[in-house]
Amino acid sequence: MKHHINIVIIALRVILFAAAVMCFINLIKTYEFFFTTDIDKLYSYFDNHFTPIDAVTLNNRKLLSASHITNLKWVAIGFTLCYTALLMYGMSGIVRFYKCLLKIEKNQIFYHEQGAQFRKVGATVIIFAKVKYVLFCFAGILSYFDISQFFKQIPMLLSLYLIGKLILIMSYMAERGEFIKEENDLTV
Repeated sequence: MKHHINIVIIALRVILFAAAVMCFINLIKTYEFFFTTDIDKLYSYFDNHFTPIDAVTLNNRKLLSASHITNLKWVAIGFTLCYTALLMYGMSGIVRFYKCLLKIEKNQIFYHEQGAQFRKVGATVIIFAKVKYVLFCFAGILSYFDISQFFKQIPMLLSLYLIGKLILIMSYMAERGEFIKEENDLTV
């Protein structure tokens, strides 16, 4: 059992490191976008996240994007800042889950507040999934009118949502375990 928990703990460490690197890169990109006047740099950034229509050339991208309504520079800055804040929020849930698993690894199977901690982790994962879906759909529409983001983000939304629900089920089991352990301690 400890071997499996150790694998999950290592995976959580890798995920935390990758998310921290992504936050750092996003903050650097935000700084670059703030001082850039090169619109092609913004479009190349959005090309990495969103899909323009195939027939679009560099000359008619302005017609496709919402840049005639908003300044694409501020959309890029807002997107990177919101995505960075969202990643940090997700990292807080991962850290909480990491701490719970460390206690379980030390044979503290049912401890006080374990159920509440799992519930907070599950809620964090579900909120992260929903906000990421909305953020990518909104930014995709503002950058390229990329309506396909509504469908492309669904697998990630559903997988994170189900993971969050499974963690909520674990919280219920942990709460029941805490209750049974307290009753057991009182009868002995």
